[in-house]
Amino acid sequence: MIRENLKEHIKTSVDDLLRLGEIHCWNTISSNFSFILSDYSEFETGNELTLRASRNRVNRLKIGGTLETVVERLNKEYDDLYDINLYIFKALKRETIIEIQYYRKSDLESGYFALVKDHPPMLHSKMTIPVYALEGEKFDVNWESGGGWHHAWKNFVFRSFLYKRKIRGKSVKNTQV
Repeated sequence: MIRENLKEHIKTSVDDLLRLGEIHCWNTISSNFSFILSDYSEFETGNELTLRASRNRVNRLKIGGTLETVVERLNKEYDDLYDINLYIFKALKRETIIEIQYYRKSDLESGYFALVKDHPPMLHSKMTIPVYALEGEKFDVNWESGGGWHHAWKNFVFRSFLYKRKIRGKSVKNTQV
């Protein structure tokens, strides 16, 4: 991907992201987009829950922009971009907020930075799948940004099942000793 066709590549990645949403999610995803831009280093690192909570907290305060404004900002940072990832941050009835999250080359370790400093950035469309989603089962696209009652219920059932499984596993081990 080169700087001159960054906008076209992002448009293609948005189409790929929508296809992922159609395949994996039961929500209707609006084709009216706004974009938010995120530097990965602005989020707290740690486990998945910490990262997800930090990402939601930071992104909820951002105001969405057009593709043109986001591409303009990415072009300014282009030489330092290592990886660009597109996510559906929130899908509403009349608008879909797409998060464009980027990783900087300058944040990489010095040895790896030397290997990739002259490479163009990579571009990916990604969708995080909730832990309770069975293969082929559709889920709420908004599960990471609140999720609603459906997500809460599925998560409760999944965690209850895991808890019962752990207890049974312990009791089986204790009887064999």
